[in-house]
Amino acid sequence: MKKISVGIITYMRPIGLEKILSSLKLQSLENIELSVIVADNDATGENQKVIDKLINKGYPFKLELFVERTRGIVAARNRVVSEFLKKDAESLIFVDDDEWPVQNNWIEKLLEVERDYNADIVYSDVNIIPETDEINWVKLAYRSNSNGENIRPTKSFFTGNLFVKRHVYETLNPPFDERFAMTGSSDLHFSIKAINAGFKAYYTPEAAVEEIFPATRATLKWFFLRGYRVGEGSTRANIYEGKTSSIFFNIVYKFFGRIARAIQMFIQSLFTFNKGYLAKGCTYMGAAVGTIAGLFGLKYDEYSKIHGK
Repeated sequence: MKKISVGIITYMRPIGLEKILSSLKLQSLENIELSVIVADNDATGENQKVIDKLINKGYPFKLELFVERTRGIVAARNRVVSEFLKKDAESLIFVDDDEWPVQNNWIEKLLEVERDYNADIVYSDVNIIPETDEINWVKLAYRSNSNGENIRPTKSFFTGNLFVKRHVYETLNPPFDERFAMTGSSDLHFSIKAINAGFKAYYTPEAAVEEIFPATRATLKWFFLRGYRVGEGSTRANIYEGKTSSIFFNIVYKFFGRIARAIQMFIQSLFTFNKGYLAKGCTYMGAAVGTIAGLFGLKYDEYSKIHGK
């Protein structure tokens, strides 16, 4: 019997939290003992109501909510990990409060890769569903984590859909750096630390989750700023963990590569009249600017605003 914990960080999304918790009940869990850890960064009591309702209706797994009063995605993630390490579970699966599994064997698919490839870390895609038909163009503009077709080793991963074995967190504790508290990219930084420490990470396309893409995000400004955050976060993460001699070359390479991709996307938008290409060009342009801005610590606090319910 494998003991697995699912970790969810949540902030002002009680509807999304209830949806992911309810979807877990549909999982096929042969020889798996599941527990759920929720770190609530809200502290208004709304998420506790969701937990209490599910428990009162006979929720089938051990379900615990911990209020993390320190604001920011990093504090919430680290709280999940600290509570996980107090238990005897073997692995922790992170999933966001606005996501849900595509298939009822989601957990089993992650475990298959861990077993077959002796992986320490496994991650899969986060596929988006536009909130309204009017913004279907975002499917082109906003890529999933990987969009790959085969299981393969990877050197970067994100916590939106992430399986990690216990000994990784015991070695890298705390795993998430408070310097990324409100900006995001703490998971990218964690991936760099994990790979540098020698842990084996694999990507699989077979364990995807889905999320609603809110209409409030469907603006060119949002795509530019998302790109900016990714660019500056990547630069800072590599500065914190990389070798000085190679950082400058890497940043210059990424800057010009992202500028070239932005121009390509803008040209495609002119010929296709597809707003998705235009938004994607804004993302690449933002990432190029952010790549340089990260050298000077010019951060963008993306997670100070919440989208979705």
